[in-house]
Amino acid sequence: MKNTITTTKEMTRCLYLSDMDGTLTRKSLVLGHAGFLIKKGIIEDTGIYGAWREDMKNEKLIVALAQDYQRQLKDKRIEDLMVDEFIEEFLGNENNWYNTLEMLIVARNFGDDVCLITGSSDFLVKELAERLNFKWFATKYHTENGILTGEITGMFADFQKDEVIRNNFDLSEYSTVIGLGDTASDYGIFKHCDISYLVDPTKETLEKLIVKGCKIDRIIRE
Repeated sequence: MKNTITTTKEMTRCLYLSDMDGTLTRKSLVLGHAGFLIKKGIIEDTGIYGAWREDMKNEKLIVALAQDYQRQLKDKRIEDLMVDEFIEEFLGNENNWYNTLEMLIVARNFGDDVCLITGSSDFLVKELAERLNFKWFATKYHTENGILTGEITGMFADFQKDEVIRNNFDLSEYSTVIGLGDTASDYGIFKHCDISYLVDPTKETLEKLIVKGCKIDRIIRE
């Protein structure tokens, strides 16, 4: 939570800190890109993608597909991954998005700051966020001489999200800090917020956040 400060100028600008997958999007940006690359023949369908399509809530398959995606991108160039075309297609499909995206677009249009803090890959999030005029922090996919090495620096856990907020924002500059998330890892966002919105949470997520002492102001069911 931000520190209380005394100022002669009333602050009216808000900061929105939001997860993406499961919070703004109905499906993972990374897994959507995996399917796109399989369709384009850039990576192989090892059978995991098809299995996940049949059981898209299966966490083991989600993790397995994400790891397979990361493995298959090794030694490829980001410029060969058709990022522009994929993001254009993903943004244009209304079925991919929750109404929470519209909330953030309206906030941005009113002059508030919006920042995505997400485990999705940086080269995808960068393209998406620049189109939406949002700030962003994401999982870094490392490159060497323009080639993906297969190594990543994740933005998956609550302590990673907590750290990026503490190191990159002066929350005292804002009248209100608003957080959006959908899993227990988003506690790293919520702990800094005055208002917290939880999107379509599972019972397990709610229990984990309660144990952490997290205050949820609103549960959004889409």
